[in-house]
Amino acid sequence: MKTKLIIFICLVVFSVGHGFAQTTTTNENKFQFGEAEHFLDGYSLNFQYQDGKAIHMEFYNGKAKYEWVAGPGKGKGNTDIPYRSRKIGENLYIVNWHETGIKDYLTIVFDFEKMMVHSSIIIGYENKPERKLKTVFLTGVIDHLKKK
Repeated sequence: MKTKLIIFICLVVFSVGHGFAQTTTTNENKFQFGEAEHFLDGYSLNFQYQDGKAIHMEFYNGKAKYEWVAGPGKGKGNTDIPYRSRKIGENLYIVNWHETGIKDYLTIVFDFEKMMVHSSIIIGYENKPERKLKTVFLTGVIDHLKKK
């Protein structure tokens, strides 16, 4: 009986202590989520998707610009788009940006070792009649890669 009482008391004390441990937080968080990094500043490149569309991109001062060089959007593009990037491997980067003016959001993985690009894009996310919602999930081949 004495053993059961000791075990019961230990379980209660452990449970109460464990419960308090789960609610304890620190006031200081040294890790900064969402800090923009610009690993691709100084890079310029062309890439072509499997469907024949091609694009020229440049990265500079935390911004990106692009122009379609082949396909139905040839000559169209955008400049001074703030971008974020992360290095996720050797010569492997993930980049995203939000084009608020045209309501597009994109994420691109650049693999400079294999000279490949993988895109996931939400186009026209407001789904208005003049710019219908469309998603893109394509792979392309990089050429003319330059690092200043």
